[in-house]
Amino acid sequence: MTPSRRSNGRPGAKRPGRLRAGLVGVAVLAGTTAVACGPPPTIEALEGDDVSADNLPDCPMGELDKATGVTNIVVWHALGAEPAKALEEVTQAFNDSQDEVNVTLQNQGADYSEVFRKYNAAAASGEGVPAVVYLEDTTIRTIIDTGTLFPAEACAEEVGFDLDSVQPAVRSAYTVDGVFYPGYVNVSGPIMFYNRSHFREAGLDVDSPPQTLAEVRSAAEKLKASGIEKPLALKLDPWFFTCWVNGVGEDIVLPDNGRSGAVTEANLNNEAGVETLQWIQDMVADGLADPISNTPGQINQYLNVAQEKSSMLIETSTASTSIKAFLGGDLDTGGQDASSVDTGGLDPAATPFPGLDQPGGVRVSGGYFGISNRVPKVQQAAAAKYLGFMSQPDQVVAWHLVGSYLPVIGDVADDPRIQKFWKEDRAGQLLKVGYEQMALIDPKRPGPLIGPYPEYTDIMQKTMESTARSGASPEDALNKANEQMNAELEQYYG
Repeated sequence: MTPSRRSNGRPGAKRPGRLRAGLVGVAVLAGTTAVACGPPPTIEALEGDDVSADNLPDCPMGELDKATGVTNIVVWHALGAEPAKALEEVTQAFNDSQDEVNVTLQNQGADYSEVFRKYNAAAASGEGVPAVVYLEDTTIRTIIDTGTLFPAEACAEEVGFDLDSVQPAVRSAYTVDGVFYPGYVNVSGPIMFYNRSHFREAGLDVDSPPQTLAEVRSAAEKLKASGIEKPLALKLDPWFFTCWVNGVGEDIVLPDNGRSGAVTEANLNNEAGVETLQWIQDMVADGLADPISNTPGQINQYLNVAQEKSSMLIETSTASTSIKAFLGGDLDTGGQDASSVDTGGLDPAATPFPGLDQPGGVRVSGGYFGISNRVPKVQQAAAAKYLGFMSQPDQVVAWHLVGSYLPVIGDVADDPRIQKFWKEDRAGQLLKVGYEQMALIDPKRPGPLIGPYPEYTDIMQKTMESTARSGASPEDALNKANEQMNAELEQYYG
């Protein structure tokens, strides 16, 4: 039996080589690759597991004051392309700004999941653990459960990270058991890109793009009638499914999306989930959408739009800089011949993520910089100082202008450099949509908090594929997914 949808919590000449080389990094940055992890390893935390808003560990900044010489720390990440440049720029600025701490960056793989695996292995063995690890937002419950994440809130005041200045939905998303764990966060969100040239040719209003899934279908019908082969390039990404369901106030897991304690059961077979999968199935069946698998390095959704096979694309806001670079011919081709893509017919714009009922009902997404609880206290202090520096206005601006992450701390968005970027730069104009969308997220609906999140992603990936490609009943597919997820939850939580 399908539960009814909740009404509460609703937020009010072609160049394929050039495109492929430059956008692989974007696909990696989405961080949606599934990886089976099972229950977290049993690791004895240095400060114990008894962390709460009323029981934070002492901030070890005094250890840095007592240290002689330079304290060296390592940061693990999997960033590439422009975001990696932003991280390098911010880190160099920090190293140049003082002489107490030296930070070394180490890229640990092609995606978030690889860093996740390596960090868990290092933390369990106690060998080669980095002081700072950059992970996908969805892993925070899992890492906290291992006891290896130092609650950075304990040092926030001492390092100048004003938590009250963090946008409410972002702070809510990363607050677990009343505690804000990251030392810094990078935020992005899914938005819809569309080709205004195609909209004009189809008689659609380029300034009134679709706001809901029903409106996306209506626009797709007109675009197809005008000669567009598959109007929507639809990546079958569980991230989007989660946003569609979460955006109308429905839970993915119970109780309370895992925000009020341990998860007891899955809630995938709900009305909003069925409606979402039925929409996908119908769009594909009617030739209005091209279903594209969500696999590592997948960029066919971008190629569809670049080659004008499709007119609309739902993707991460961080794709904005790569879209700009592609249009300008500035992407690294990796030595490939990029002479055959004609971008003359592309006039890209962006609009908030189209929801079931209204736009913008996404969950807070991106990555967080966590301080390890498996390194000496002096390194924890050095890490806190480094990440506190990252939260200052100039660094937040750099993360946005260079790395494409959204300026969600304080009033940094009002900085003249950002305002100019949004007004005059193609990527800035697209990214502004992602920033404005953040205001549409209900802080009470920041998204699910699930220990076995990689398993959830894997289950929903298969569920979306089966309904889109094989015609499986959405209700049956979600009932099966719910059973599988309940088994994963039982294994994880015991």
